[in-house]
Amino acid sequence: MRRLVTVIEAFLLSLLFVFTSCTYKVQPSVLAMNGENFSALNKTAVKSKADGKRNKFLCYGFSKNQIAHFKNAVYKNTAAALSVRINFDSKGKPKLPEYPYALGFLYEEDLALIGSDEGKLLSRHLFKGDYLECQKNNFRISFSVSSSQDIPCGFFVYTTKPATLSEFRITEAKIGWDNSTEVPVFACGADGGVVTWNFSSADFSSAKSLFPTENSFKKVMPKIEVGLFPLEDNGTWKKQMAVGLDFCGEKIDVRLQKKQEKIMLQTGALRKGYAEVHAINHPELVSSMMLTANNPSLSKNKFSKVLAPLKTDLGLVMDWPQGNWRVEDYELYQWYQFPEVLFFDFANYKIQNQFFTRLAYFVEKAGYKGTLVGNDFVENKHGYNAHDYKAEDLAAFFTTAEIQEFTLNEREYLLREILETNRIIIKNSDGTYKAGKGAVISICRESPRYLRYTFLAHESWHGIYFIDEDFRNLVSACYNMFDPDSMEFLKTFWETQPGLGYDRSDEYLMQNEFMAYIMQQSFSNIAPYFLQVAGRGSVNRIQKEGAAYIRNTGAQAFVDAGQILNDYAFEQWGLACGRVSLMIRE
Repeated sequence: MRRLVTVIEAFLLSLLFVFTSCTYKVQPSVLAMNGENFSALNKTAVKSKADGKRNKFLCYGFSKNQIAHFKNAVYKNTAAALSVRINFDSKGKPKLPEYPYALGFLYEEDLALIGSDEGKLLSRHLFKGDYLECQKNNFRISFSVSSSQDIPCGFFVYTTKPATLSEFRITEAKIGWDNSTEVPVFACGADGGVVTWNFSSADFSSAKSLFPTENSFKKVMPKIEVGLFPLEDNGTWKKQMAVGLDFCGEKIDVRLQKKQEKIMLQTGALRKGYAEVHAINHPELVSSMMLTANNPSLSKNKFSKVLAPLKTDLGLVMDWPQGNWRVEDYELYQWYQFPEVLFFDFANYKIQNQFFTRLAYFVEKAGYKGTLVGNDFVENKHGYNAHDYKAEDLAAFFTTAEIQEFTLNEREYLLREILETNRIIIKNSDGTYKAGKGAVISICRESPRYLRYTFLAHESWHGIYFIDEDFRNLVSACYNMFDPDSMEFLKTFWETQPGLGYDRSDEYLMQNEFMAYIMQQSFSNIAPYFLQVAGRGSVNRIQKEGAAYIRNTGAQAFVDAGQILNDYAFEQWGLACGRVSLMIRE
């Protein structure tokens, strides 16, 4: 019994220490967070029941531990939020034009107002709303605090209807709303905001009070997650269901997969990431819009290296503002639909060559496979305009360099570090490497825009091929039943054209390239592409009869294979020939 009294005395002494300027005799509240009760700073807060008439303010104080927890959350993430669930009495016919409510923070200088002049608390930044606009009588609101602000010593809820509070949490800072569950969530930034039940838009313009506006050392711009109500029917590849998003004039169409529940957009990919966003078509399919922090580990490190990828749909990569890249030489992405695939976009060919040319000769170039060419090749030869490599080939390359004690260049060592960080290759105890899981693909900003689209599709299909066995099996079936004369034409083209030099004895490579050359353009452009190849003078000088055969048959064999591959890609992933992204920036 004496032990219990001692604990209670200690608790009351802590309240007295923190809230000495409060005019009300502080008592423990029935409400708690993180295993500790709040202190009730006014009578209404003791039992946490407000009638919304005479008793409109519920004022609570944090314990020392709760303040420390809040402070630590802000320090770790540069911002944090208090989340509160509100359940109000919606019975009765409204007698007033509005029934406001609000959530606000309390600071030490506010305590003297409690019980005497609480109305002044409503003149500050608040997260507020009107009960008359509520579509449910049960919802959650989240109010953020940034690292530039003092940590509050408590909070208050103002209500003009009978209401009860529950489920208090210190959470990550966020802005937006989530209507995907029975209890909707509304979140605002440090400047406060207004709760709106219009589930088709969100205002992220206050995000700069919580999140970085540029990428820098230890800081990375936040992400936007848009929830979706899953579809059983997403249309056809010619007419696919899509949600349109308008970011202050920048429009992005999001094609939908079957049963898709979420999409993600990096604010760094947008011209105005901190702006209002509106769902401009099929808003009924949108279940949430929420802006949240990225993991700080995504920022460049003290050596100005980026090792961890930004998760994104590849449709945003093409026009990603280069000023928002985390480092000048390249940006590194993780394909949102296929997280095992890393994607590089390089500033120019020289940098890309330093990363990948020696690897290209080692993996694919006829006459060089399995060998490590000298630095003169890397500096003076152009490997490919774009690249793709599976984990096994990457591990073999770096293992060979280790065994031969071959000195690689600085960019290649950086590539190795990136691959190890992302578990695409794994270092053995003897210094050699084994394949992890995944693949790497790359394109370059120096390529003409129209080619970047083709390279993006071509290399991305390779990435899927590397990681998806079912897709490889389908490609193999198409390859094995393909018209032999058309296949001979294609292999001769690869073997003899300058800059290609594919090893036709490598069956894995042949099947992979067979698929990618067909799927790199839209289905309607498959025949025109191969007819154009068959019409080239350089091709006709080497294989006149083969080229004539393709022209005479209208490249129909390629179209037939493309139909099978196209249908499969749409059914599985919502993709199609020439289209490896779900997002299109208008």
